[in-house]
Amino acid sequence: MLGLLLLTLLCHPHYLNLPRTATPPYTSGARITINQEGERKAVSCSYSRDGRTPGVYYPAEPRGPHHPKHGADTSWKEAWSGLVQRVVTSLQEPLARAGHYLAGLSPPSGNDTVDTTKNSASSKMSGAKKNPPAPALHKVIMVGSGGVGKSALTLQFMYDEFVEDYEPTKADSYRKKVVLDGEEVQIDILDTAGQEDYAAIRDNYFRSGEGFLCVFSITEDDSFQATQEFREQILRVKNDEHIPFLLVGNKADLTERRKVSEDEAKNRAGQWGVPYVETSAKTRANVDKAFYDLTRLISASKQQADSPAEAENKPTKCCCIS
Repeated sequence: MLGLLLLTLLCHPHYLNLPRTATPPYTSGARITINQEGERKAVSCSYSRDGRTPGVYYPAEPRGPHHPKHGADTSWKEAWSGLVQRVVTSLQEPLARAGHYLAGLSPPSGNDTVDTTKNSASSKMSGAKKNPPAPALHKVIMVGSGGVGKSALTLQFMYDEFVEDYEPTKADSYRKKVVLDGEEVQIDILDTAGQEDYAAIRDNYFRSGEGFLCVFSITEDDSFQATQEFREQILRVKNDEHIPFLLVGNKADLTERRKVSEDEAKNRAGQWGVPYVETSAKTRANVDKAFYDLTRLISASKQQADSPAEAENKPTKCCCIS
């Protein structure tokens, strides 16, 4: 015991003039444990690499648990918190998309169904405000002999102008937006040629038409008789006796030159089952009425064609194979 204590004193850094913590070139030596007043002391003796100069390393007290400095601990917490925040932020959008996808797959409950319906209705209302539906388009074809005033009626309706000079028309197209019976509609007008030279191309015009204004001049009986031919040609092309059709007696302001009586014209219209109206492109008498009445007939015809009852009663074509 006395020899061990003497060895410890000889290795003390106070006598060796060495630091308490040994650093290279010292190497670890034997560890000696001394019990002193019930406390455990650890002493390590070290020697230099040449094996001649002794050194010593031992803690004055046993080392306790490691406590990091407050500053380092705070920096570590901040770094970890920033990392967690970045991870959470990057996952928010994918998680939200996944949630929407799963919500669409899962069957909604009763309350969810009501809310979804409300949201859908709100979306439709907002969409309707942003993108209002386009007005209905109705296609009108002007037919009749040359010089009866088809172009004059069209220009008076479009621009409130009366064009007295007559120039033969080949085919002119116009479009006007009007409010009819509280509904905004568009009227597409095709002013066709009345001369016999263009009779071969009329079929193409008639196929695209949804309603027809058949015009004659009350001062020319020949133009009145020609309406029969135009009527037959239209029925042949459209293959529909109920096509919207209006018989128009123009130049009603020239009463002193009348050749076709009003009763005669009404009788023909009655035979065809169509309305008759007398107009004057010069005074604008019944010009709007002629176009508006035909537009109403076109609209009613479209609604009737779209109704389920009409679709059921409409005869179907069949083919028999023997």
